Amino acid sequence: MHRGGDDAARIVRVRCAEVPASLPENTVERWLRALPEARGSMLAQRLQAGTGLASLTALALLAGFAATRKTPPLDCLAWTASGKPHFSGGPGISFTHSRGFAACAVAPRGLDVGIDLEPANRARAAAVGQVAGATERRALAEGLVSPTGLWVAKEAVLKAAGTGLADIRKVELGRRRARLGGVVYRWRHFRLRRGLLLAVATPGRLPPVRIEWPAPAAVFC
Repeated sequence: MHRGGDDAARIVRVRCAEVPASLPENTVERWLRALPEARGSMLAQRLQAGTGLASLTALALLAGFAATRKTPPLDCLAWTASGKPHFSGGPGISFTHSRGFAACAVAPRGLDVGIDLEPANRARAAAVGQVAGATERRALAEGLVSPTGLWVAKEAVLKAAGTGLADIRKVELGRRRARLGGVVYRWRHFRLRRGLLLAVATPGRLPPVRIEWPAPAAVFC
């Protein structure tokens, strides 16, 4: 993990947080109003159904980058047809959430990024083996990568590429390198608190990565 000065032109920054059990109604309404209208309405429906708080947490983590990364406001966010969030002309971004935790990454301008986060022991070899190639299955068998490690790395590459889970078998994963659709990606694992495993991927060279856990009170301030 990079621990030097925060050079926004060269560092991928990741902010992580535990998803709160609940939020005051006025806080939720304030954050929904900050989103593009269609996305805010969609998320409001999910929140009413008892889901969506993890997604709202990831969006709040993105907003927290504004002071240091000068990211555009949330109402400038857009999503591709495959669901990849992006700012037009802005830095590359990626969201992830799992089992009560959420994270958001911001990459140097012009660089796509993908992240995925899971509890380290969540995935099972039998299930992951169904989406793994021969070389990846050998790495699993030899203990060179864990099932969860393989899964989150593949998902991070998919998110960096802006494609979906339907293409997960097409990701050819190697040691800190991957290939998808003729493009080479670099990726890394990071072991976080609470037994979480994070993967970060970018096309070409992967810049240094800085991981932050803002104080809970600061996430939705």
